[in-house]
Amino acid sequence: MRARVFILTILVLLFALQHAAAGTPPTEPILRIETGMHTALIKRIAVDGLGRYLATASDDKTCRVWDIKTGEELRVLRPPIGNDYEGRLYSVAMSPDGRYVFCGGWSGYGWDKAHSIYVFERESGRLVRRLTGLPSVVNHLTVSHDGDYLAAALGEDGVRVWRLSDLALIGQDKDYKGESYGAAFDGKNHLATACYDGQIRLYRVADTGLTLVAKAQAQGGARPFSLAFSPDGSQLAVGFTDTAAVAVLDGETLGLLGAPNLAGVDNGNLASVAFAADGSLLAGGRWVTDRGCPIRSFKPSDFVQYRDLDTGKSAVVTLCPLPDGGLAYGTVAPRWGVLRPDGSFGMTRSPAIQDFRSSVRTFYLDRTGETVAYAVGGRKGVSRFALPGRDLRHLNAPTPDLAAPRTQAQGVAVTGWEGGRTPLLNGQPLKLKDFETSYSLALSPDNRRLALGTSWNVRAYGIDGAPLWQTPAPDAVWAVNVSGDGRVVAAAIGDGSIRWYRMEDGREILSFFPHADGKRWVLWTQTGYYDASSGGEDMIGWNVNNGPDHAADFFPASRFREAFHRPDVLDLALRTLDETKALGAANVARGGDVRAPSVLTARPPVVEILTPAAGAGFAAADMTVKYAVRSPGGEDITAVRVLVDGARVGEERPNLAGKGLEPSVLSAKVVLPEHDVVLSVVAENKNGPSAPATVRLKWSGKAAVAPVAAPAAKLYVLAVGAGAYADKSLALTYPAKDAKDFAAAMELQKGRLYGDVVTRVLTDEAATKEAVLNGLDWIERQTTQHDVAMIFLAGHGVNDKNGDYYFLPTSVDLEKLRASGLPFMEVQKTIRNIAGKTLFFVDTCHSGSIMGAGRRGMTDVNGVINELSSAGNGAIVFAASTGRQYSLEKPDWQNGAFTKALVEGVLGKADNRRTGRVTFKMLDLYISERVKELTGGEQTPTTGVPGTVEDFPIAAY
Repeated sequence: MRARVFILTILVLLFALQHAAAGTPPTEPILRIETGMHTALIKRIAVDGLGRYLATASDDKTCRVWDIKTGEELRVLRPPIGNDYEGRLYSVAMSPDGRYVFCGGWSGYGWDKAHSIYVFERESGRLVRRLTGLPSVVNHLTVSHDGDYLAAALGEDGVRVWRLSDLALIGQDKDYKGESYGAAFDGKNHLATACYDGQIRLYRVADTGLTLVAKAQAQGGARPFSLAFSPDGSQLAVGFTDTAAVAVLDGETLGLLGAPNLAGVDNGNLASVAFAADGSLLAGGRWVTDRGCPIRSFKPSDFVQYRDLDTGKSAVVTLCPLPDGGLAYGTVAPRWGVLRPDGSFGMTRSPAIQDFRSSVRTFYLDRTGETVAYAVGGRKGVSRFALPGRDLRHLNAPTPDLAAPRTQAQGVAVTGWEGGRTPLLNGQPLKLKDFETSYSLALSPDNRRLALGTSWNVRAYGIDGAPLWQTPAPDAVWAVNVSGDGRVVAAAIGDGSIRWYRMEDGREILSFFPHADGKRWVLWTQTGYYDASSGGEDMIGWNVNNGPDHAADFFPASRFREAFHRPDVLDLALRTLDETKALGAANVARGGDVRAPSVLTARPPVVEILTPAAGAGFAAADMTVKYAVRSPGGEDITAVRVLVDGARVGEERPNLAGKGLEPSVLSAKVVLPEHDVVLSVVAENKNGPSAPATVRLKWSGKAAVAPVAAPAAKLYVLAVGAGAYADKSLALTYPAKDAKDFAAAMELQKGRLYGDVVTRVLTDEAATKEAVLNGLDWIERQTTQHDVAMIFLAGHGVNDKNGDYYFLPTSVDLEKLRASGLPFMEVQKTIRNIAGKTLFFVDTCHSGSIMGAGRRGMTDVNGVINELSSAGNGAIVFAASTGRQYSLEKPDWQNGAFTKALVEGVLGKADNRRTGRVTFKMLDLYISERVKELTGGEQTPTTGVPGTVEDFPIAAY
């Protein structure tokens, strides 16, 4: 490999000189789904020369870099994007040293009227260069084995090759008559390409240019897709999209050597091919068996003997050999995984989206469209979400109020719509775009309209076949339905979202994303007003472009919670079918106009950890953390906090002048514990805290010796139980006992997990506003960074008309809520300022002033959970119920259901592995299952965990 000591300097200089004059990416923020995994088809994957890092490019407009051994996401690379197709990534490659990642696709055409390849620095995520002026989409990228050259196969106009030392274009061939999807280097800088004109081409690549040395008509299929050289370069394998054939060619002459044994391959294709390090040939694609979509592995040389490797049920899109003899693969699901050299599974990263592909006839709506149910692949029954009450639950069967899509009616015959490009209505074609495919259908209740879901759009037609409207969809539309009143079309989409459209004109009104875990969800309007479950609000956020030559920023919704968390607007969205009207009505109910929020004028800082690198080992406790921080809107940086396992270990107040896109590089000295840790840095400006920059580090020093004496850490507990209210209509039976029982259970930890346990218990008449405030001040002052704080609140809570939450002390006067209630911002400030690890237990769900005996609560606890468990506050939050459910208490339990399960769990029942310790994740699982059991599924506890915290023990027995 050529030495590239000065490559970064060269790239930066060229980058500074080359600004795109043609146009600028959209400046308005673009709402995106973000789950920590791709939400759309993984088009290509690439690895570095040592097999440490894996990069994935996806239709979801992101490129992601992963630790190939642990599966940890190390970096999200975000090129500038636009709407519709602009920004979809079809290709990715990595330099052999792992320093640079190259990606492209439908990239830049929206403003340059030409496509680009983006060059990212892997470790920092910086966009250091664009290769511009390409006439067509970038379908495939590959780097030569020595790291000297980058080649691109284009949708039209052939192939391009650049020299990597200076990124100069050194060769091109435009004499192609079709789309190109395949390109591969051998070890001697020969480049082979495949094109849908049926030709395989072989070039010699040198600094002097690109020389065509052979050209041959592909044999075995008309559309050659992927190529792979054998390790010694003597053979070239070709996979096809139009047939299940695989051809093996001579690596120097392109003469046909033969075909591997394809016994039993009788459908689909084996479009993706690769050679393993030992010379085995591997091929996968859309070939389907009763086991799913396997990869066939042929023994070297003769390719007669084979074995089929299981990769799951999704079609295989891309293969990439690993240096150790294993194989990485990407699928439609989207999922990526690793097969070890023996064919067994290594690391796998599965999608976080629901798979709606089987929902075409099992996608249900109620009469108003406010309740939706859907079946997902591999699971019996349906998941049901009711907008009123925000109730998400799994049912064995749809309820009677729900109806499946109607696909036929008397006098209405629609054919050819299931996977076809020419659907017919009563024999007449329904107009689609070229290559657009229809997947789903629903007739309106009056049979006067029909909705069609396609690969690109949600469409509506009159009963005469006349197009009424089309609305672009973010992915394939697998299912559609029309509400019983005919006002709304709902669509289940390939990115895992469900979206509601106004039947009148196709305007999108509301979007819902349920996580694959069946618990978390987020609901939002087009402007970005949202509501979310516990842990759900950061599953959407805003992509903000920084011009054509800089990486885009992504800001999770939680960074703008105060302005955009508007459950009241969501409540009215489908009733008004107009976001502006819903917002206006919600504002009137709040007592007046509410200022329109702006993401661009309220952006928090952006921070990146430069060293240590993610996954790095450390053998000494003392460490210097180097980080880059910037303020995109130009506001001053007012504070930077360093967290270890969620606990604050350092804080700086640099008062840096904001520099927009130019980062300031700072460092902080920290002392780490002698075990694996999560290290995070959070910066603040006047708009609030940044999303945390986080790396996981591995302790590589000597194993810590277990202490002989009791541990030194202290546990501080503030337990508040308010049940004997002065307002007798608010009376609850068990909150006081709940608080006492929890404190007593934790006192047993003295000398076990903690050196000391100090409790302060406030119940009934003692649970005044002043006493609770004093208790919060006490626990904040006492807890050091080495300690653990637990706050327990049981009683009533309410939201005022503005959505602000108040805990109700026993002396509360509901007519004077602001004066007599405890604003939750006081709890938030305390938790934010506590130096040690913090756990918050709240049993105040679905308000309750006049809810009847045995029910306590607040209007909606989800917002509180998300606020307290965000990185800026850092608490692990356990809530008795989710959304607007009731929190139940019964004489049979002598507690609230939540506290009964909580106490049982910390006393040992949560230790399902019999380790002698209970971690917070063990406790979460136990409480969840136990409360469901106690309440017959009426109450669903929920937990919010900051991304800066790893699991840790909270009790021992």
